[in-house]
Amino acid sequence: MFFNVKKLKAKFIALLIFVFVLSGCDYEVSPWSLDADCSDEVSVARNIERLKAYEQKVGPRAEYQVAIISDPQQYPGSFEKLIKHVNTLPEVDFILLTGDLADTGTKAEYEWVCKVMEKAKQPIFAVIGNHDALAFGKDLWARVFGPEDYSFTYQNSKFIAYNDNKYEFTNVPDRDWLAAEAAGDAERDYTMVFSHIPPWDFDLTLSQDLKDLGVDLGVHGHEHSFDYWQITGVQLPHYVVTSTKKKGFGLLTINPAGYTLENCTTSSCTVAQLRNRNASL
Repeated sequence: MFFNVKKLKAKFIALLIFVFVLSGCDYEVSPWSLDADCSDEVSVARNIERLKAYEQKVGPRAEYQVAIISDPQQYPGSFEKLIKHVNTLPEVDFILLTGDLADTGTKAEYEWVCKVMEKAKQPIFAVIGNHDALAFGKDLWARVFGPEDYSFTYQNSKFIAYNDNKYEFTNVPDRDWLAAEAAGDAERDYTMVFSHIPPWDFDLTLSQDLKDLGVDLGVHGHEHSFDYWQITGVQLPHYVVTSTKKKGFGLLTINPAGYTLENCTTSSCTVAQLRNRNASL
């Protein structure tokens, strides 16, 4: 067997150059890295600060709107188009993002959604979805966004975000925490909650529990279709927004007379129709 010394030497030199170049590069060793390249602008704490500053600037608002977006998983392009559209709506004061930002809970997915969230002109508040908690998603969520349960107030109303992902967590939602957060409801105009999953069919007592705490509205995602329902004997409305894949979002309008909900696309909106359902369904 004969060896071409010149060719071997050339390959050896090429290998050395390749190793040298890699040694000077910042590259990912593992897809499970936790150091997601996300700005602090997407964190819960930062957006609470932004909303407080905006409220101080504008003072009392006779009417304002909240955009509701859900399940951008796998569709960052559609998500970006929705954010750009919401940016053009002058009455929207902030955005609720009701979970499943990621699909498999990886660093790259968190980075994709962060890049889009950073383009929102309004404060944007994300609540954890079941897909967000897959793989190392729980740790990524804590590093990028912060708490799984939190609340904030705006225009004498309280908005409470809670984790209810029974797929990936146990003992959720934290009912004691919810009760403490909802306390003092009589002093507010509205108490509204938002989570990824609507009350489960085998845990519909949650709707009654929330009603008993003084909650006026629940906002959710997860089902990838618009819905707006209340259990006949409970009378607590739950609004479900469609997925980003379907290029839709919800629009909540709040004023002293009450609130209205609309199912929207980037071209039009229709008023959501509240339906009654039996607790056994």
